[in-house]
Amino acid sequence: MSQLYGVALTGTGSCLPARVVTNDEFAEALNLDTSDEWIRTRTGIRERRFAGVGETSATLGAAAARHALAAAGLAPDAIDLIVCATVTPDLMCPSNACLIQAELGCRHVPAFDVSAACSGFLYALSVATQFVRTGAARHALVVGAEVLTRAMDVTDRNSCILFGDGAGAVVLSATPVLNVGVRNLRLYSDGSRQELIQVPSRVTPVPPPGPPMLQRLDYLRMSGREVYRFAVTRLVELIQQAEVDCREMGLAGPDVLIPHQVNQRIIDAALEDAGFPKDRVVVNLDRYGNTSAASVPVALDEALRTGRCRPGDTVLLVAFGGGLTWSSAIVTL
Repeated sequence: MSQLYGVALTGTGSCLPARVVTNDEFAEALNLDTSDEWIRTRTGIRERRFAGVGETSATLGAAAARHALAAAGLAPDAIDLIVCATVTPDLMCPSNACLIQAELGCRHVPAFDVSAACSGFLYALSVATQFVRTGAARHALVVGAEVLTRAMDVTDRNSCILFGDGAGAVVLSATPVLNVGVRNLRLYSDGSRQELIQVPSRVTPVPPPGPPMLQRLDYLRMSGREVYRFAVTRLVELIQQAEVDCREMGLAGPDVLIPHQVNQRIIDAALEDAGFPKDRVVVNLDRYGNTSAASVPVALDEALRTGRCRPGDTVLLVAFGGGLTWSSAIVTL
């Protein structure tokens, strides 16, 4: 049997666009029937970032990757694999991962994208983990990058207020120590409910799948109430399953929970049902909104930089999104 390696998380990085869009701007500049209070009480979001001229999911992803490489103390030519999670790539072809490989000046290594919506980063993390654990890659770069604000209907106050742009990245490195880094991963999907969250493209069938009221080809579409119920249910399940997994690994449980930054009401409802302490949860959606595949790595990087997470902590990462998909990772820093 081939040797298996531990998969250490050796560096993190993030990049957020400079442009800050406050809740008030939706009412003032976009002439929406909304207000700062209406948005905050329903979502917990105060502001978010919009990509500017020249900024794309690939450029943001490359910038986040540079920060992660610097944190890991690695040069780009040390990377053996690049996996990028996104549903808003610069192009249908080539992949964002290839664009990032070129921008960073990496060697001619495997580079490809993963599409799992807001669960995308954890799906990409799972793929890269297998490469590192089996010795196929010594150092892997995993990126989550989105510019969903360019795929939203700014006249729909129920959806356009939710999203922001950004990118996060991590470096995974092989280690002979097995009880550190990525310890456990769980991935799930339910394509029978695909119509609840969709982002169409130029190759989407006409009419697209789903109820008539959702059949718009130009923007993201989402069934908010159904997504809320799905997200709360799955978040509770992921937390409870992770607590079982931690005990089986001899751990007391997650020290810190970093959930997908989707909606404060969803997070609060799930924490109450799962009985997980709020003071051990990292939340930054009030400043960035829902950045889809970038959400979890951005929050992880911020938590490490601010001391919310420290070396030795066991962190639970959870996400859920279009597909439908949901996922978790237990990582010992």
